[in-house]
Amino acid sequence: TCKEYADPDKSMLELVFAPCSPIAGGNINWIGKTDEEIIDATMGELARLFPTEIANDETWPSTSKQGPQGQAKLIKYAVVKVPRSVYAAIPGRNKYRPSQTTPIPKFTMAGDFTSQKFLGSMEGATLAGKLAAEVIANRAKGNADKPIKEIQQHIIDAAASYVPTDPVGVKGEGAIAFGGGYTVGKQEEDLLRESDPAQYEAALAK
Repeated sequence: TCKEYADPDKSMLELVFAPCSPIAGGNINWIGKTDEEIIDATMGELARLFPTEIANDETWPSTSKQGPQGQAKLIKYAVVKVPRSVYAAIPGRNKYRPSQTTPIPKFTMAGDFTSQKFLGSMEGATLAGKLAAEVIANRAKGNADKPIKEIQQHIIDAAASYVPTDPVGVKGEGAIAFGGGYTVGKQEEDLLRESDPAQYEAALAK
C-alpha cells in the first residue's frame, strides 16, 4: 500500500464488484444493495480466499464459519458506487462499436467506445487514441484507408424513424452526475433513482 497508509500490523484492501447489476450482465444488483450488504459479501469472499486469516466476526454473518485461528477483522470501510463508469459490456455489443476510420473526409474517431480489444476503460481509450493516430498517419502518407466497420442494418433502418429527445440532464452536483463515483447517501440515491431508475428497477425485480 502507499506509505501514507503503511502499517506493519494492518492492511488496506481495494476491491471492485463488476459487473455490478443485471443491466450490465451481472446476477446481482450491487448498486441497489446497502453498504452493509456489499461489505458482508466482501468479507465472505475474503474468508473464502483467506480461510486461516479472516476472523469470525459477528458483525459480518458471511464470516460465521471461520475457525478460531483467524485474527484479521475489518476496522473501517468505505463503499464507492460508480453506476455510470462504463457501458454494459454484455454479449453481442462489440459489433456496435464503430471503427476509428469513418467515411467522412478528415474525420477520425477515438474513445473507449470505438472498436478495440479493451472494454470502456482508460486502457481502451489509450488504445483507441493510438489506433486513431494510425488512421491519420496512414492518410497523411497517402495510403488507402483501413476498412470501415460495417454498420448494422437494423441501426440504419431505425435511424430513419428516430425522433431526437432532450437528454436526461445532470441531476445534482455530485460525482455520479458527471460519470464519477462516491459514497451514496439518501440524497444521492434519490437523485440517481430520478435520473437513472433502471439502476434500481433491476434490484426490485430480484
